[in-house]
Amino acid sequence: MTRKAGTMASWILRTFSTRKKEHLLQLYKTYVLPHLEYCSALWCPYEIGQIEQIEAVQRAFTANIDGCEAMNYWERLVHLDLYSLQRRRERFKIISMWKIHIGLAPNHYNISFRNSVRHGPTAERPIGKASRKGINTKLFNGFTSSAIGLFNSVPAMVKNKKTLEEMKSTLDKHLSQMPDQPPTRGYMRRNNNSILDW
Repeated sequence: MTRKAGTMASWILRTFSTRKKEHLLQLYKTYVLPHLEYCSALWCPYEIGQIEQIEAVQRAFTANIDGCEAMNYWERLVHLDLYSLQRRRERFKIISMWKIHIGLAPNHYNISFRNSVRHGPTAERPIGKASRKGINTKLFNGFTSSAIGLFNSVPAMVKNKKTLEEMKSTLDKHLSQMPDQPPTRGYMRRNNNSILDW
């Protein structure tokens, strides 16, 4: 997956001479990003090495944009108004949970919701424990657990929105208040950068 995305990113940089922000970002979002995000809510990686490997594609590409040459990756994300790929995956999980809650997406996982005056709609985490530690780790980081935790962590003002566009806009305002510093090789980080860590 990262190989295909990296190949496409290299093709763009070889084919187009422009290094202008608006041009390269449009090409990146059209031809590279879909390779990195296909079904990302389901296969969403949780191991640091995998997160770094996926993030490296965007890190390398953005280094070629005009005005970004002297910036590190975290600075480029702010300058270019981009989410890290890790943050995008978590954002998509929250949006998916909201769609399930209001009936815009099927509830194949039979997730139950309850309403709280203070926290708004919250989802119930599934109860279950496997006999092997490795399986428990995968269960905890699977969609039905990780997406529920992310959905429950956002404020009621996000989850109570009635339309998708309003929900996305309010969610983006909420996310803009927290740093986005994904695990990156060679960088000292404060935490693993999950929304739950901030």
